[in-house]
Amino acid sequence: MPRWIGVGRVLGVPVRLDLSWFVGLGILVALSRELWAPAATGVAAALWSGLFAVGFFACVLAHELAHALVARAVGVPTAEIRLFVFGGVARIAGEPAGPGDEALVAMAGPLASVTLAGVLDLASRQLAGPPGDLLAWLFLGNLVVAGFNLLPGFPLDGGRVARALLWRLTGRRLLATRVAAAGGRALAALLVLGGAGAALWQQTLRWLPQVVLGLFLWQAATQGERSALRTHLLAGRAERG
Repeated sequence: MPRWIGVGRVLGVPVRLDLSWFVGLGILVALSRELWAPAATGVAAALWSGLFAVGFFACVLAHELAHALVARAVGVPTAEIRLFVFGGVARIAGEPAGPGDEALVAMAGPLASVTLAGVLDLASRQLAGPPGDLLAWLFLGNLVVAGFNLLPGFPLDGGRVARALLWRLTGRRLLATRVAAAGGRALAALLVLGGAGAALWQQTLRWLPQVVLGLFLWQAATQGERSALRTHLLAGRAERG
């Protein structure tokens, strides 16, 4: 059985939901219910939490779509956008040709999230009650998405910008990837240790998603480094051939 569900195309880019996305949706609904108290409780709070969760993932989709559109503009097509438990990823079919293109593609997502945050902040000021609160929380959610993705750990957007800078300075993409991936693993370790420590200290499972996120980031950084190594080796073979 496939681990994803296709939901169509947006501006020509296939969008798919990983089965883990439904887990993420449920977690986000559960964790956000208290945001609406005391204005809404019970079923009403659950409904507003559901709207927040769907709106948040729509903003994540916009973030990834920005990556895809800029990648297309620099000549790299996007195979798909996949939403999963921790957010989303635009899977581009190749690598940008140079560090400048790499930085442009990486920065497109955070810039889209910050722009969305500004629009939502302005809109939230025009509405009162739960509707205004919903837009205000989505404003904060977009800032969190932009801020987290700008952390200098590959494969986060900030890590990709760091890789582009190192690539520009050294002229060596593989070396830049290895350094940025090491930063990604260091960030992952902080998430795991911090989340586990907070969970033990407070005796709550609320910090468990942070631990899982750290483990996922560690795996993604390692896979990105291996992929860069394979690309480097294949390019070397092509030159010798």
